[in-house]
Amino acid sequence: MRNGRKLFVLGLLATMLVLAVACNRQPEGEPSPVPATPTSVEATTEPVETPADTPTVAASDTPTSLPVTETDVDAALVLVRDFLGKLSTGEYREAYGTQLTTAGKERLSELILGRLALSNPHISYFELLGAEPLEDRISVEVLWRETYDGQGDVGDQQAQVLLARQDDGFLVDDIELGEFEPAATPIPPSLPRAEVLTDAPAVGQAISFRASGFQGGETILAWLELPDGSSLDPVFGISDADGSFETTYDGPVMAGLEAGNWIWWVQALRDSSRNAGITFAVAEGATATVAPTEPPTATPRPVVVQPTQPPAAAPTSPPTDTPAPSTAYGAPILLWPELETTRNFKSALIVEFQPVAEELAADEFYQLNLTASVQGGIYNSGSIVGKGSACTGQYEVPCRQLIADQQFMNLFYPDGVQGRGEWFVQVVKETGPGQYTPVSPPSEVRVVKLNPRP
Repeated sequence: MRNGRKLFVLGLLATMLVLAVACNRQPEGEPSPVPATPTSVEATTEPVETPADTPTVAASDTPTSLPVTETDVDAALVLVRDFLGKLSTGEYREAYGTQLTTAGKERLSELILGRLALSNPHISYFELLGAEPLEDRISVEVLWRETYDGQGDVGDQQAQVLLARQDDGFLVDDIELGEFEPAATPIPPSLPRAEVLTDAPAVGQAISFRASGFQGGETILAWLELPDGSSLDPVFGISDADGSFETTYDGPVMAGLEAGNWIWWVQALRDSSRNAGITFAVAEGATATVAPTEPPTATPRPVVVQPTQPPAAAPTSPPTDTPAPSTAYGAPILLWPELETTRNFKSALIVEFQPVAEELAADEFYQLNLTASVQGGIYNSGSIVGKGSACTGQYEVPCRQLIADQQFMNLFYPDGVQGRGEWFVQVVKETGPGQYTPVSPPSEVRVVKLNPRP
């Protein structure tokens, strides 16, 4: 009986313990956190769907997503050839404006309008090495040579020209420069030397001069400075293959001038730092006893163009009213056309430049000088003068223009062959009817190719 009571008590305690544990356990069927879960998931799905509406998806629908065909690759080679050809002939402004994508103009302005613009190191030779599609663009491998005009090659540049589709075709979008191989350091040009070829020069007699040490085929500018500081009109010529230049001032040109110490100056037209001068004594005409001698060489002299406006005979007394050449003005800065351009028969030549002053004096003018040659032989030279009119182009600096009209230019187009015209602008002062004396250094020299008459 006692043992039965103990068993009953123990069973009762066990039952109460099981009930107590069951009351403290979380019911399995009550999903209390579940309602929060869909809310959390729904909140996170909203930003996930947003990228599907961003411009990234729309960009894939632009024309650049069109496949690149073999026809596109062939056209790209032609475009790059034309693009580099324009850079090699100085038409970098046209290449920049017409053959680059909008983004390419931003990327390549410094390269095209700076490094590769004449007369900076410019492209003198180029090769196309191949082309292939590159995703939605076309890659053209090229090699070009950069050259300083008159100073030799700088080096060879490898590059990858990338073209992208814009509007209905491909345009240059970027240029990735590769390896650059410098050229051998060019030999610096020698300094020129001037000499008088005429023994015992005298007023009224022909006097001959020679300059040496220039580069072959270089345009030379020479002038005579008289004892009072005035100068005769400059003479232009082309050095021979040995870099020598000779010219003779005829007796009528020398008549009536002042005796004394004269100076003959000569310089490279493109580089005024390469110059030379020689001072020599000129006797009165009545005391001259020795006739001028021929130059001591049988080498033919290059063709020399005498001044376009022949100087009038000077008075018998020393001139006192002709001012000495002034350097108060700097050289005009040329703006247009490019360093090398082309004109056809019956075409005018319009040049635009940055003026040297807000206004010139009443007797001062801008002068456009043009010298034409074929294979180094000069066949015509002339100039026009004027105050300059407003420019047609848009520039961030003041601009004036001179116009060599059709009637003037028609005299410079040769028959059967292409001529080479070299032109520059300077400021001159009127010293007499049709007579002008330079009062500024010449601008840089630029080239116009003169196509033959039809």
